Amino acid sequence: MRKTADAVVIGGGIVGLSTAYYLAKKGLREVVLLEKGEINSGSSGDSAAIVRQHYSNEVSIRLVRRSLEIFQGFPDEFDGAKAFTNAGWLFLVPEEASEMFTENLPRLKGFGVRTWELSIEDALEELPGLNVEGIARVGFEPDSGYADPHVTANAIVSKAAQLGAEIHTHTAATGIRRPGGVVSVVSTAKGDIETEVVVNAAGPWASEVGGWLGLDLPLEISREQDIVVRLPEGATPITRAVSNMVDRTYFRPEPGGRLLVGTGHPKPNDPAEPDNYSRDADPEFIRETSRLLAHRFPYLADAELTASWAGLYTITPDWSMIVDAAPGVDGVYLAVGGSGHSFKLAPALGECLAEMILDGSPSTVDIAPLRASRFEDKELMRSTYGGNRG
Repeated sequence: MRKTADAVVIGGGIVGLSTAYYLAKKGLREVVLLEKGEINSGSSGDSAAIVRQHYSNEVSIRLVRRSLEIFQGFPDEFDGAKAFTNAGWLFLVPEEASEMFTENLPRLKGFGVRTWELSIEDALEELPGLNVEGIARVGFEPDSGYADPHVTANAIVSKAAQLGAEIHTHTAATGIRRPGGVVSVVSTAKGDIETEVVVNAAGPWASEVGGWLGLDLPLEISREQDIVVRLPEGATPITRAVSNMVDRTYFRPEPGGRLLVGTGHPKPNDPAEPDNYSRDADPEFIRETSRLLAHRFPYLADAELTASWAGLYTITPDWSMIVDAAPGVDGVYLAVGGSGHSFKLAPALGECLAEMILDGSPSTVDIAPLRASRFEDKELMRSTYGGNRG
């Protein structure tokens, strides 16, 4: 392992990997990424990885549009890797959010998102067997869909390595010293690395990493759960990715006639310690999520559970990421607090952060609204729908 580097990225999830890749792509010769476990073994690997564009603030819309472009061009940029499935995305909207939906659709179109409203009849054609009770409006994005988290991560690792980046798994950062100036010394069990650039993309461990530098990051960790079910034999497959605000669920296809299902916010957070939490989904969560699925699709009442797990969200007070130079610590950058959004935004965020580090400011998307100081300045990110729906 190098004893010096041009940049050290801490965290081998999709945000850290994207940042390391774009730093190397922009010509930085000695990029080192440190991951305490396997690549994608934290929040990114547990992600449902639904890539939808229906946000209500400008920076998130612009970021996800750029990320979608990257996902769509993935095979060309990443040696043929097929990480993204253009399944289309449906948004089931309850009556209480109908006015918000009316307000937001023109905003999305104004930023170039291909989206429109479907009638309930058209929604039934897209989702045969759908129970339409409680659904007031339906939004559709033909260009959206979902990604495979592990194919995505492995492809980025491979390409970053081709460009000269070093990716070290099972190599935890254990501390950061600042001997003077802008030089940081990142400690690991395999030795120290001197560098002038450190990127904290440590996901649920970002607060710990920030603490080494005297930073008190406003992050909360919450345990999040998902299940995968196999559809009954002969059942009509669900081919779209869906965010169901009516029941606070989301779902999208999995290979082999299966369906990934989770529950969304608003809901109470489930505080967790990143090094000590149950990876098993709770029996009550499995029962309730299965019940909600069967309520919305009665023909799936006998769907068979094939997998379940619990992962982690790292949440900021306004449910939007912090992507910025670290306040008061030269040469250190933050890409933390994914709040359930980071997978779909990560390719663009990595690109913007690399531009910030090497060019002084990002040119792909103006990410100033994601600055770290916004909480002290009382300029929090706002969203039409509230919570992490954006």
